[in-house]
This record gives sequence, C-alpha cells and structure tokens, in this order.
Amino acid sequence: MGITVNDVIEYMERLAPLSTAQEWDNSGLLIGWRDKPVNRALIGLDCTDALLDKAVSLGADLIITHHPLIFQPIKAITSDTALGRRVIKLINAGISLYSAHTNLDLADGGVNDILCGVLDIADRAPLMPPGSDEAGLGRVGVLPVPMKLCGLAAYVGSKLRLNHTRYMGDPNTMIYKTGLLGGSGSAYKYFRAAVSNGCQAYITGDIKYHDAQAALDMGLCLVDATHYASEAPVAQYLKNYLGEVFPDIEISTPRQPADGGAFWI
Repeated sequence: MGITVNDVIEYMERLAPLSTAQEWDNSGLLIGWRDKPVNRALIGLDCTDALLDKAVSLGADLIITHHPLIFQPIKAITSDTALGRRVIKLINAGISLYSAHTNLDLADGGVNDILCGVLDIADRAPLMPPGSDEAGLGRVGVLPVPMKLCGLAAYVGSKLRLNHTRYMGDPNTMIYKTGLLGGSGSAYKYFRAAVSNGCQAYITGDIKYHDAQAALDMGLCLVDATHYASEAPVAQYLKNYLGEVFPDIEISTPRQPADGGAFWI
C-alpha cells in the first residue's frame, strides 16, 4: 500500500504528541482517511483558499497545517460559507487535512525552538515555568551578540523577511536576553515570565496598544514579529523533518512573503 496518512500522522506526533494539545484546541486529523496512500503533501500555516487550490492543482493527498481549519463545532457544511466550501473541496478532492497547533507550540523542537534557531538564540529555556498551565510554552535565551532594541528589531525583521518591524521601548536600550513566543503571545502572564527570567525584551506577534503599555510599565521592551512571520518557519522545518523519513513523498511548502500577512504560493 505504501505510505499512508496514518504513517505520516504517527511520525508528526513523535515530534508533537497530540496528548499535549490544550483542551480548547482542535489539533489532529480534521478531515480525511487514515488508510489512504500519500504521494504528495502540502504544508502551510493555514488551510487558505490559495493553499487548498495549490494542493488540488498538484494532486496532493494530504495537507498539514499549524492552525486548525475547524476550531468550533460546525452545525452545517454548505457552500454558503468559506469554511464549508473548503471542507467540501477537501473531501471532493480526496485530500486529508491534519493540524498540529498547541501541541507543536509546546513541543521540544517545535514552533518556539524553530524560531530560536532562525534567530540564533542560545542557552534556551522555557518561558513558562514548570507547574503552570502552559508549562514549557515559549522560550527565553541569549542573543548571538548584545544589541540595542532598534538593532534587535532590524535583526528580527531581516531574519524573518519582514519589510517593517514594530518595536516598543527606548531604541537605545541594550538587549542581552530575550523571551519569545511564536504567534499570538501578547499577554501579561508572558510579559511577567520574561521579566522574571531576566529578559530585557520579548518577541511575539499580535501586540495591542494597551498590552504594549503594560509591558513597558514592567520594564520590558517588545518586538512585534507578527503572528504569521514568527510561525512561518515551521513549514520548512516540517518539510525537512518529514522528508528525511518519507523521501518518496513529494512535499511542498508555500513561499513566505517579505512582510508577513497573507502568503502567496
């Protein structure tokens, strides 16, 4: 029969066990057939229309995303909604959809370690302490060289291919150690954890105005790497991770745009 969807899932869950996903999450096989052979797969952050159309054009058997297409219970699947149209298209094309979300966020070697690798951050440790509800989430670590906040923002932008990078704080503040959380990590509890770990800065996405003020009041500088760009490197990582074990599967990933936001294929 060859390699099946379930074979790929089992290897994905060696990296990011489904049992570690948070209760509110909806990771796992969302649509499809565990026993179906896989010859082509597509990996992306979201199951957008662009990614789905590309998967159909390539004749893909499997899509792997970080963000689940389905979060909440669905009462109807019809062509009246974007979600319904995507579900129908997946089924009609015979494409299975698997998502690894919070389990990949929490995994050793997952989203946050991948981001640390891109930024060359050393001496890594979890941002959230043992015993907390999100123990192991995020990372703290030392920059490759100390740099001013304005320099850190430029460095993050260069590494993540952002045209513009927002930062909050005195541009001349020297940064030696930073916290980070890929995706949406703008919450006071993460700011406090970064400060308690001796960080001068914290890198994440989706930073709101009042949240930024709260962080600055704690003495913590912020760099907004955007939700998309701070998680986008996971696609290439998963391509390499799966490709080493399943060389016979043709795996494609979306190209990353220069400034985050909606990707193109």
